[in-house]
Amino acid sequence: MIDIHSHILPGIDDGAKDLKDTEELLKQMENQGVTTAVATPHFYPGSAVFDDFLESRAAAMSKVCDLCGGAKKIKILPGAEVLYFSGIGNSEDICKLTLAGSNYLLLELMGLKAIDYRVINDIYNLKANFGIITIIAHIERYYKYKGYKELLTLVQSGDAVSQINASHIFSSREKRAVKKLIKSGMAHFVASDCHNPVNRPVELDHAYNEIKTLSNEQYLKIVNDNESMERELLAAYEKQNG
Repeated sequence: MIDIHSHILPGIDDGAKDLKDTEELLKQMENQGVTTAVATPHFYPGSAVFDDFLESRAAAMSKVCDLCGGAKKIKILPGAEVLYFSGIGNSEDICKLTLAGSNYLLLELMGLKAIDYRVINDIYNLKANFGIITIIAHIERYYKYKGYKELLTLVQSGDAVSQINASHIFSSREKRAVKKLIKSGMAHFVASDCHNPVNRPVELDHAYNEIKTLSNEQYLKIVNDNESMERELLAAYEKQNG
């Protein structure tokens, strides 16, 4: 199992505040069968410079690798949760923030007043200009946004893919939207979006069990999608890092 969206790096964003938090989150992942975790700290374009962000991420990754030692059971890959900004589809620097150096970008749309034609065009342009496939982070959070249907059309067409949060399967606000996404086959990846071991833990095992009760067919599809993603990201990372 792969977790493509996690905030396990210590002291870099609003996720794990220290190595103790990181260690607890990794234990939760291990107990729930996670074999690969993508560390995706927030990248806010208005307050971060690409190279500075990469330097901070590398330093935090190094701390986690030292914590795990040489025999770590979970492979940790670098990534980012990138907050949308106008013109992202034409930004060459965005290629530095893909998951493990692959052609997948985890994109967050929080804070937008609407998902309008500019957002949709930017997602198209990421693919057209750089071959980047956009993963819409926690897509269920946007179900009340103007333009949500257009976002779903983008996913249906294959020009973007979606990720749902494990915890939202049980939440009072997003549960209905999540179940619709699962039953319609528009939920590609389940991720923890974990931030800390107490208030925002991993919860992947409970989520997968619930998905199976909703639709065994979609459960198998999501499992296969996640397994394929794990292989693809590991291959991209190994190719980039020898």
